Amino acid sequence: MRADKKIMIDSVLIHLQERDPDWAHVKMIPKFKTIYRRWAEICISHNKHPKEYYSRKWKDGWLPLDEYLDFYRYAMQ
Repeated sequence: MRADKKIMIDSVLIHLQERDPDWAHVKMIPKFKTIYRRWAEICISHNKHPKEYYSRKWKDGWLPLDEYLDFYRYAMQ
């Protein structure tokens, strides 16, 4: 059995908060969800995974390392 490296999606939010303290406000959580959804839409349009995959990953709270890095780069733009 192969162990994939997984990273919590919320850790991107922590990096955003370190870069800009305004992200620490509770009102920024919906904006963070929007960023995730937009990134997921881009991935879906490139046929990486179906829509259900990204919904499930959001509920699980983690992404595989390669997808996490892609989301991290997208969010930090």
